[in-house]
Amino acid sequence: MRRLVSPGYLSLGLLAIVALSDVMYGLQTSGTGKFAPDALFDAVTSATEARVSIVRSDDPALPSPASVAGDLNDRQIEAMVRRAVDLIGGFEWLVRPGDRVLIKPNIVDPEPPGVGEITDVRVVKAIARIVHEVTGGDVEVIVGEGSPRPMAWELPYAPSWNAPAWTELWDVAGFQTLLTDPELADVNLRLTNLNGPWEDLVEVDIPQGGYFDRNLGRLWVHKDVLNADVLINVPVMKIHNTGITVALKNSIGLYPATKYGFSRSVGVPQDDFKHRLLHYDDAPRDWVEEQVVDINLVADVDFTIVDALMTLQQSKNAMRSGTTITNQIRRNMILASADPVAIDHVAARLMGQNPDDIAMITLAERVGLGTNNRDQIDVFGAPVEPNIQQYIKDPLYTSDFGQGNRTWLLAGPFPAAEVDAPLDHAFLADEAALIGQPGRDGWSEPIYFFDDRIDLGAFYNVGVGARTVAYAFTWFDAPADQQAELWIGSDEGLRVWINGEIAYDYTRRRTYRDDEIVQDKKLPIRLRKGENTLLVKAVQEFSDFQFALNICEPEANFTIDGDRVDGLKFRAVPLAMTAVTDERTTPAQFALDRNYPNPFNAATVIPFHVDGMAGRDRRVTLEILDVTGQRVRSLVDRALAPGPHSRVWDGTDDAGRAVASGVFLTCLRVDDGTASRKLVLLR
Repeated sequence: MRRLVSPGYLSLGLLAIVALSDVMYGLQTSGTGKFAPDALFDAVTSATEARVSIVRSDDPALPSPASVAGDLNDRQIEAMVRRAVDLIGGFEWLVRPGDRVLIKPNIVDPEPPGVGEITDVRVVKAIARIVHEVTGGDVEVIVGEGSPRPMAWELPYAPSWNAPAWTELWDVAGFQTLLTDPELADVNLRLTNLNGPWEDLVEVDIPQGGYFDRNLGRLWVHKDVLNADVLINVPVMKIHNTGITVALKNSIGLYPATKYGFSRSVGVPQDDFKHRLLHYDDAPRDWVEEQVVDINLVADVDFTIVDALMTLQQSKNAMRSGTTITNQIRRNMILASADPVAIDHVAARLMGQNPDDIAMITLAERVGLGTNNRDQIDVFGAPVEPNIQQYIKDPLYTSDFGQGNRTWLLAGPFPAAEVDAPLDHAFLADEAALIGQPGRDGWSEPIYFFDDRIDLGAFYNVGVGARTVAYAFTWFDAPADQQAELWIGSDEGLRVWINGEIAYDYTRRRTYRDDEIVQDKKLPIRLRKGENTLLVKAVQEFSDFQFALNICEPEANFTIDGDRVDGLKFRAVPLAMTAVTDERTTPAQFALDRNYPNPFNAATVIPFHVDGMAGRDRRVTLEILDVTGQRVRSLVDRALAPGPHSRVWDGTDDAGRAVASGVFLTCLRVDDGTASRKLVLLR
């Protein structure tokens, strides 16, 4: 598939992931114990600017502006799609004559256009017409989806299915009409069922090796997905029990149901139920992000156009009371972007959700699929803030607190069998004032957990019955002095300090359910603007050695509560380290480029560039530092002429000794300016 825009795709394979994790505490592959060093992502992810457009039906630049509260006709919808695409550069850069273009809508149930559950066929029609025009008609347009509802020939793959099957592919949804629409008569267009048959499916390796354990580094996908030159994703904007379902989640339809099942969480008897995904019944909190990431890495979506004409709150499905659909919200908007993460970020905010609470958004950004930083997302057309509308969450989701903090510095484990009151015993001196030091003084490097539950038992390999204590530390940056709620859960004793003051103290035992991490623990706290410290002390003896934690907006309405404080960011490294990473402290005077390879084993090349006038050398130092800021190796310490340069680091210190595997910083100083990047050494 040709790719013209890359929002920072990873190049790190599964072997590198496993090797790195073997060195730095291990990448677990089951249950809540799955974790990895946070540097695994830093080593390969690059933040990029993203462009997202929002077009309302009342945009004065449209030929026939219309109310955002009323029905729209085909021409008005097409004009909105055209403007959304044009605002971020058109399709000329994306589609070329001779291309094969796959348009992937969201089709769930036999619902007519305009209900809000399925992609409105008129949006797809508009895209087909634009693609046809851009290429002068020299293009094949394929509309493809792997619906969770089977065709008649697919029923053997869904032995328990008792609802009506499609008689024609997506007939009620109106997509059959595309084939006979006179306005598409000149378009080389066909429909394709991405569920199969098997002879049309191909098993492929997942870039980076994949993150969803059951995929085992490979997944099945329809040949039309692999053979497409351009893939345009066309989701609907809806609430789901994953938080939202927009661009990233829509790619789940690319998992072929004749391999993964109806639904895709069950597998199929023809394949001995070998391939299947997770759904809510399997993993109530975090059942989707890793499998969403895997399919998006394979599909490599080029462009997303979101149908936000009629949207749904509470559920991804239309909810009816008699003949009335009760969860519709008409928005009459079209969104467009080449960045699936950025467009999900914007869509989440438009629905009153915090993107940092949507696990698939944050993980997709970590693996390089796009941008989740609002400061790096340029929005064209209508602005976000005046168009935010609070959606009711899915009832299955409202008992959760969004996404807890998943990256921590850890210290321990400390045996406590001989300690009568371990919560009151200081295993580290001056507990209340503890500040985690990445990789120093008994603290781990930042560790990322692939689950809201921070599974200390798995991390330390501590079983039930071994009375143990551990500490977890993070900083968080609060946007303002304000009231908030500490949402927290654990099975056993837990004490939490915020800025050195005890904010939570639990000394008993309980069992908190998978689908309700917090139960009744929503404690009022006061935030101070700027940097704050948060320390957790956990005790384990009889139950799971786990905890989960988030800092949320106070909200009395349980149908919308549980959002992390807007703008609050957790971080497990000191502010000084985050400030220099990938940043230059003086404008346009020099550049520190990414080293390659990264991670590396024997040696890595560090390219950099020094600006200035010809014939005028500039003082340059290039050093390798450990994560504490101590120098490991000096590579350059002299005047250099302007222009490109590079140095090789072979993983040794200034004395020529091989250093241990770990995370290091490349630090470039030119005159008074400094730049820094992370690199990872694997032995």
